[in-house]
Amino acid sequence: MLIKIIMVITGGALGALTRYSIGSQIDKNININFPIGIFFVNLIGCFFIGLILSLFENKFLLSENIKIFLIIGFLGSLTTFSTFALDNYNFLNQKSLYLLFLNIFLTNFFGLLMVLLGIKTIKLFN
Repeated sequence: MLIKIIMVITGGALGALTRYSIGSQIDKNININFPIGIFFVNLIGCFFIGLILSLFENKFLLSENIKIFLIIGFLGSLTTFSTFALDNYNFLNQKSLYLLFLNIFLTNFFGLLMVLLGIKTIKLFN
């Protein structure tokens, strides 16, 4: 169990550093009024989660600890959007269109709502 925790921590630290590095470099070099850096990071994360998932599905010789390091640690920290996209892929693959669209709608709607609620909560105490 300890090795799995170390894999998550190490992968998470590297994923966060990668997200910050790539996102800030893109934003610095492409100056537009859109979060283009995190947009690209999310796309990169989606690509790699698909790539890694495919490697594991095709019985590529990667250990469970490497899977934990890459998917939960690194990509989980790089972007949770990749996991969100993977969940949606699974719904699509299962032909669960209702769950696919429900997940997309609810995650985006309530995610935005919770951001607004967090902002309003702090403003109550200022």
